[in-house]
Amino acid sequence: MQPTAPRNRLRKMLRVGIPVLLTVLLAGCLLPPDPKTEAGRDVFNLYLVVLALAAIVFIGVEGFILYAVFRYRRKPGDDVLPEQLHGNNKVEVVWTLIPTVIVLVLFVVSIMTLNEVEARSENPGVTIEVQGFQWSWNFVYEDGPTIGPRGNEPPELAVPVGEPVRLILTSDNVIHAFYVPQFLLKRDMVPVNENGTPNDIEFVVSEAGTYAGQCAEFCGTDHAGMVFTVNAMPRADYDAYIAAIEDGETPPTGGGDCETTIDISANNTRFDIDEFEVPADTAFCIAFENLEDVPHNVAILSGSEALFEGSFLNEAGSIIYEVPALPAGDYTFVCQAHIQAMAGTVTVTE
Repeated sequence: MQPTAPRNRLRKMLRVGIPVLLTVLLAGCLLPPDPKTEAGRDVFNLYLVVLALAAIVFIGVEGFILYAVFRYRRKPGDDVLPEQLHGNNKVEVVWTLIPTVIVLVLFVVSIMTLNEVEARSENPGVTIEVQGFQWSWNFVYEDGPTIGPRGNEPPELAVPVGEPVRLILTSDNVIHAFYVPQFLLKRDMVPVNENGTPNDIEFVVSEAGTYAGQCAEFCGTDHAGMVFTVNAMPRADYDAYIAAIEDGETPPTGGGDCETTIDISANNTRFDIDEFEVPADTAFCIAFENLEDVPHNVAILSGSEALFEGSFLNEAGSIIYEVPALPAGDYTFVCQAHIQAMAGTVTVTE
């Protein structure tokens, strides 16, 4: 009966350990959002390098542990003390070299990534002062307008695609943080006196679209509502956008030249349609109308990854979203404030 007890313990350990191991592995394989900036792509690649090295270390360490457990486990009737080893120079050299090489690789790749993130162009295409305050934002364009909160709607930061954008980050009160998840860049906004130097950040947006941003540093009671949107557009559209604001007009929202426009409205926490179809590899527009004073938007998801995130309408109103081209396949469109209640299917055809 004695041999049965260790086997039962082993089975119990495996029944508990395998689900835990699978959960940890699945959690570790969750990747950041697909980056929409050139510096963000370097950060994403660094993440992949760290993830790969971590996986190698994990598999190697756990593999040797399991090998030792099964290879050198005590067998029934074996009461002889195993041969005792007191050091092995080759093994000690190997287990010293492996972590040294890993640390050196991480150091070199991290420095290369940091240099890309911190790189500054001599003549950025656009320079904007971003003012954070409890609990919203002002975007002050160099030799241009100031864009702030629009009623209940979050302020919108307009930037051109494909050229350097430099943001000067200031705070009027407490520490805030400028963060756009799909840019994979974040920078603190620290209050400084007149002799201080504010933080800045520079990036090149690689793909036109609307991206959600937020304060990523807890800054008080309404921290969760300190959000904004980034509207990245071609230079010609950007110039027209800024010119319209300077003339006191409503800036164009894009979509005027779309070959395909989908009409969607929201009311009673429901979309009026539950599916639509668009052609592949062609940008299209969504004419969205919010019929109630409840925050709604339209986002397009592939699984849990957001391929497009439209800015929120926090009260009744309308907006035109310009959605980048999508490859053929099936996707989901949702309101990100009511994902369970407001969802439908997008079919992108060849």
